Amino acid sequence: MTTKLDEKEFTGNESIGYLTGVAYRSINKRLSANLKASGNKITSEQYGILKQLWISEGQTQLDLACKTSKDKPGITRLLNNLEKKGFIERRVNEDDKRCNKIYLTSKGKKMQKISLEVGEKTVIETTSSIDKSEMQICKKVLAQICTNLISEEDII
Repeated sequence: MTTKLDEKEFTGNESIGYLTGVAYRSINKRLSANLKASGNKITSEQYGILKQLWISEGQTQLDLACKTSKDKPGITRLLNNLEKKGFIERRVNEDDKRCNKIYLTSKGKKMQKISLEVGEKTVIETTSSIDKSEMQICKKVLAQICTNLISEEDII
C-alpha cells in the first residue's frame, strides 16, 4: 500500500479525493442546470429527496437522511423547503408519534415524470463516453470506498 504523501496517488489532480469531489460537484451542477432548464423549481438536493419518495412514500425523516447521506440539520432544511414549496407533507407516524412520515402532495407527484427524465438525461450526459463495463467497475470501486469509510457514527 502506498502511503508516502509525495507519491502520485496522493498529490494534485490525480488523488481519489480530488477526483471524486470534482466529479460530484460537476454532476450536481449539471443536474441543477438541467432541472432549471426544464422549468423545475427544485435543487439537485431536493431532487434526491423527492426521488426517494417517488420510490416509496411514507418514509421517516431518519430513513430519508440515511438514504441520501444527509445529516439531521440538512435533511430538516431540505424537507422544510420542500414543504414550503408544496411538494411534500408531514403526517404523524401512527406507530411512533414522536416522528412524522413524509408524503408527496399532488404537486410533488405531478413533477415526477419530467424530473426523472431530467435525471436520466443527466446520467446519460455524465456517462455517455464511458464503456458499460468500465462504469460497472467504477460503481463497484466507489461503493467499496464508501463501505471502507462509513462508520457507525456516520449513520444518523
